[in-house]
Amino acid sequence: MNSVLVDTNIFVYAFDPADPVKHEKALQLIEDVTRKGHLVLSVQILNELAWTLLRRGAGLGLGPQEVHEIVDEIIQSARVVPLTPDLSLKALTTALGHGLSFWDGLIWAAAHLHRLSTIYTEDFQHGREIEGVRFMNPFVD
Repeated sequence: MNSVLVDTNIFVYAFDPADPVKHEKALQLIEDVTRKGHLVLSVQILNELAWTLLRRGAGLGLGPQEVHEIVDEIIQSARVVPLTPDLSLKALTTALGHGLSFWDGLIWAAAHLHRLSTIYTEDFQHGREIEGVRFMNPFVD
């Protein structure tokens, strides 16, 4: 397995045990790619995760300090790629042309510009490929 981008929703399942099957699969995927040194995130994904955990934190037993620690730990264990003007332009030109929302397009553009062949997410059609980047839903058997 080469470096892969893991979307926000996979991380949310890893911290939310409400769906035990997705929770375990998310934990396993993140542990596997992290252990191999293949975990890549964009700053956008970190920010989305922080916001989601802050918003849902009380229900998950997480306060702002715990969310800070989680995000810091992820930063230390992953390669984090920045949001750049090139990413925004790529999302606007290519991703929107493929029917992705702008925000999803930024995630795709981050993977594409950093030569990542896989995005793990449940937000796209499983197995769909756009310009060499394949969307994989880890919850599909």
